[in-house]
Amino acid sequence: MNTIDCTHINPFDAGDNTGRFAGGYLFKDNSGRNGFLLNPENGCSIILSQELYEQVETKKIDDALAFKLIQRGLIENSACMQCQTSEKVQPTFFIFDLTQACNFRCIYCFRHLEEKVRTISDENLDAIINYIIDYCTKYRITDFCVQPWGGEPLIAFDKIKRMDDMFKQAGLYPLISIETNASLITEELARECAARNIRLGISIDGIETVQNMHRPLMSGKPSFDKMMRGVRILEKNEKLKNFGVVTVLTSRSFPYLEEIIEFLATEVKAPCFKLNLVKDNPVMKDAGLCLTQEQVEAAERTLLAKLVELNRRGYRITELNVQEKLMNLLVRSKTNICTSRGCMGGTKMIAFDQDGLIFPCDVTDYKEESIGSVHDRQDLISLVAQAKSSCRDFFNRKHIEECDTCPFRFYCKGGCTTAIKYKKGCVEGVDNQECVANRTLYPELIRLILTDPDSILSLTRGRVKLNR
Repeated sequence: MNTIDCTHINPFDAGDNTGRFAGGYLFKDNSGRNGFLLNPENGCSIILSQELYEQVETKKIDDALAFKLIQRGLIENSACMQCQTSEKVQPTFFIFDLTQACNFRCIYCFRHLEEKVRTISDENLDAIINYIIDYCTKYRITDFCVQPWGGEPLIAFDKIKRMDDMFKQAGLYPLISIETNASLITEELARECAARNIRLGISIDGIETVQNMHRPLMSGKPSFDKMMRGVRILEKNEKLKNFGVVTVLTSRSFPYLEEIIEFLATEVKAPCFKLNLVKDNPVMKDAGLCLTQEQVEAAERTLLAKLVELNRRGYRITELNVQEKLMNLLVRSKTNICTSRGCMGGTKMIAFDQDGLIFPCDVTDYKEESIGSVHDRQDLISLVAQAKSSCRDFFNRKHIEECDTCPFRFYCKGGCTTAIKYKKGCVEGVDNQECVANRTLYPELIRLILTDPDSILSLTRGRVKLNR
């Protein structure tokens, strides 16, 4: 296997009227034919031939290369616009707690399902939707996403339809996205979702053994057959057949990872899936489900190798974290609210609980993190600004000493804020699991960019094509 070498290049003056090279990390494979130059402060990058990256190493950059580096944000020039590194506060992704009711009992669920479960009232649902409508109308936002969650959202499908009708009556057409366990999908429900342009994604943890182990029915019986029945219904619907999948990996399912990915490609025929490494939370305490650091590293390498193998065999499948991180490296993407430029909770994402309290992300178990209530009808952007200026715990800086020398800190910025909050009870340090995953996966993706550019097209679902 090709290895990857990484060296740091300090900032330097690139010459009269040229500007200042901003510094960065140069990655080379063992052939040395090509290099990948990455700036950790702004996430900008460029692929360079040996002849060109040696100009950077020797600090003798000619005009042609200087022009390219200025274009790519790697040379700072007073005559050019500076590369934007901060994000405007303008949430466009909204999630809310629709129902706690569920017909599954997943072993890693953090909901307290042994207690009385609630479904949102029509009054509070209407208040949340009207709040989103007023906000989007005021700021002329037409492209946004709403995700009602649970529990199992399809248990409260009537409320999803009520929400959809309210948006349409207001002349707004958001992407409504639902993650479901698929057991309640019927032909009629699928037709209605297709007619309403409601997107369905399915939570599938893999082969029958793993699915039944991770995600039993409330009765304790296996769920695999009920899940697959829902999958087959969606496969027959032209508008819904290209559904995505969310898969949770635990220490128990880790040994089956290759089989799980094979199953999703060959049996479920999913064009994409998201592999979520199980996060620690108080309900799971002492369950032993979290992966060790060694398992996280192995999982990321296994994931990428299996994806490349499957695509070579003709199965067009990718994993969304892999896709987004490739997009980060190659085009400085900012489409993902969690992994493109660190946590965008409060900045691009907002959560609501069943009482209409507003949160910067899914930290609804911590009422002290609420930044307001929809019933007070205060301006959303002002509420976020107030929370940030008052140094609310959620917005604390996430940092450890190792961050200072990490090439990927612009994309990571400490990882998942909510994961840290649930594990520690406060936001300090970093999301160690995401840190390990990034330090493992990003170098592997750079190696792939340098040594196997043909694979990039399929792993980004046609978004990026690299020339050899």
